[in-house]
Amino acid sequence: MSNQLEWQHLHKRAFRAMGCQMTVWLELEHSHTASTLLAAAEGMFRDAERRLSRFDPSSELSQVNSRPGKWTRTSETLWTVLTQALSMARETGGLFDPTQLTALEAAGYTCSFEQLPAVVGGLPDVETAANRLNQWQTIQLDGDKQSIWLPPGVKLDLGGIAKGYTAQQAVRYLSDWGPGLVDAGGDLTAGEAPWGWPGWPVAISAPFSFMKEQATELVPLWLVQGTMATSGVDYRRWQHNGRAAHHVIDPRTSLPAETDLLTVTVLAREAVRAEAWSTASLAAGSADAQQRLTRNNLAAALVDQLGNLHLTPALASFLDVNVQQAHM
Repeated sequence: MSNQLEWQHLHKRAFRAMGCQMTVWLELEHSHTASTLLAAAEGMFRDAERRLSRFDPSSELSQVNSRPGKWTRTSETLWTVLTQALSMARETGGLFDPTQLTALEAAGYTCSFEQLPAVVGGLPDVETAANRLNQWQTIQLDGDKQSIWLPPGVKLDLGGIAKGYTAQQAVRYLSDWGPGLVDAGGDLTAGEAPWGWPGWPVAISAPFSFMKEQATELVPLWLVQGTMATSGVDYRRWQHNGRAAHHVIDPRTSLPAETDLLTVTVLAREAVRAEAWSTASLAAGSADAQQRLTRNNLAAALVDQLGNLHLTPALASFLDVNVQQAHM
């Protein structure tokens, strides 16, 4: 969050969960009540991590992934996140696909990023095939029993979607008391605007590759009742079997995406939509992504490998200054 504003009654709580540094803000006059509410918001992330982490072998998600070819009854949380993820797969034409965990592991991403060595070897690449696009359609759902069926070889990764969904749930919980904001590893979800302001003052930052000693703000924004999610290939990178790899898988190849983009930031009312479209746009590449985002009337900022900044028309309503397409 931008530091251009200070509030007398702004409270925050910082913690680490779901593989990210989290910060939750709440504007409320009573400090003790605010502290209790922020602790409860942290608890929501802890619960989501226990259910939805792919790195915890005892999590509900891991148990589902370990039962290919069998029907598995799910909790309300997992069912909701999965069905929303599949809805986003449909909306993005399969460029966002929550079934790419096997490919992600084959690329070397087998543990949380802070534990991942810079060089990973010994893991085979998955077989590439054009028909891997829309692999998400092979999942079977039983709504009456709230159960899911995964075919052999298909495993779920709900990381970004789970994080965004939980952030939005936390903001909705806090909104009964006052304006709230969640920073979930750089993805921001806001509730009502702080008192007396048009929104929360935030900014789209330059990609990690272009940062100097501190983050550079490219696009200052007002964020209210929505999420600003960023996906990038500028930070989570490693070497796998002698090749550069990153965590954004192109479902068309089941390999780390070969893209001319470094980062994509998408703003949307629903957190899962912002998360899914930022990832899908990276895989699509600059020209295709701009067309898709504009066609869906999504506010977005894209930074390519040369440092060029591209804004979609829908972003204009979020700006707090006049920002033109620029070069860093």
